[in-house]
Amino acid sequence: MLQSLLACHPPETVVIHYLHGPALAEPSRSKLHDMVVQSGGEVKFWEIPDRWCAGLPTEGFTRTATWYRIFLPELLPDVSRVLYFDADLIVLESLVPLWEIEMASKLVAAVTNVLDPNYADRPRALGIADDDDYFNAGVMVLNLDSMRREESTRLLLEYGRTHADRLVWRDQDALNVVLGASRVTLHPRWNCMNSFWLFPWSGDVLGPDAVAEAQQNPAIRHFEGPGPYKPWHYLCQREWRDLYRKHRRATPWPHVRLEGRTPRNMWRRLRARVTGAGVGIVDAPSLSDR
Repeated sequence: MLQSLLACHPPETVVIHYLHGPALAEPSRSKLHDMVVQSGGEVKFWEIPDRWCAGLPTEGFTRTATWYRIFLPELLPDVSRVLYFDADLIVLESLVPLWEIEMASKLVAAVTNVLDPNYADRPRALGIADDDDYFNAGVMVLNLDSMRREESTRLLLEYGRTHADRLVWRDQDALNVVLGASRVTLHPRWNCMNSFWLFPWSGDVLGPDAVAEAQQNPAIRHFEGPGPYKPWHYLCQREWRDLYRKHRRATPWPHVRLEGRTPRNMWRRLRARVTGAGVGIVDAPSLSDR
């Protein structure tokens, strides 16, 4: 993700705020630092103590890390806005238009999440009246000035701790409840997700022309969902695996052994090629299986 971001911009224009927990090893931190600096960018590391996430739901593959972004308004008191990105995405073009989007006093800009049928009632369970008002938090423009005025970090912590046993998508649920009423809705090409191919009703949610444009000309390709949807997995579509490998080769970790290269998955991929099944994935798990 970071390498693709650097590749699409004049390096001196990029300042990266890298959020991490106490477990980030010093050799990995040094390699990340050198990769960014040698490309001409700037990187600042922010270690989030585990105690900051006390009382929040943190079980699962992201553990406490998924909550780190809610602390950005307080971590960066002199920064007016940031672009937040999950690690499982690739930047494909300049993000200047996204950076310069008009937000006025809105808190967040994000793309609407097309929901798995198994979770179609999730927004209403959270008290969000319109299902189409639920956004994906993998790509966000955060208006830190407005978030500080609204004390968003405090409200997100309070909501997360109070509703810890009821949050399905953890901080994304909390972000939607606390920030969602003050959102700028982004065009889906700024967060082009696997769901745009997998869910035929994406056009009903986002508009058929917008989905078609995102698929054909994504600015950010986000590989949300479990293993088979990631470009480092054997079952992911070859186009995206190859692009991932291209950027991976330019990092301090150039070599990758694809996950999921098993006889069963080799057969599944062959079958997908023959039948033309979507995004190169057959019988893959739900996008909501995290």
